[in-house]
Amino acid sequence: MKPFSETASDARAKASELAEKTAENARLTAEAAKARIQDSYGRARAATGDFAAKASEQAGVAREAASEAYERGKVQAKRANSKLKDVAEKQPLALVAGAVAIGALLGSLLPKSGPSDRKDD
Repeated sequence: MKPFSETASDARAKASELAEKTAENARLTAEAAKARIQDSYGRARAATGDFAAKASEQAGVAREAASEAYERGKVQAKRANSKLKDVAEKQPLALVAGAVAIGALLGSLLPKSGPSDRKDD
């Protein structure tokens, strides 16, 4: 049988070896976790960059479409204004008759008030 001092020394050596292995395992686990986190961060950053690029592209397309629609509307408004001026110059009575007809139509759409609806002052 071994003396107590040798047994204690062996136990200390084994405990020290176990502590070193545990520390090494913890270090390796931490490095693996760090690598996974960095990889996930890189993928998330790339996805965010792609999303931002697509959003910017879509905003540009929308801006261009709005600009084109505005320009088309401007051209149509000028054309309508020109036609209205031509009608006013060539057929002023027809223009007045059309305005009276529109006024009569709008007037017929308004609610009619009777004597009971009026307030006595």
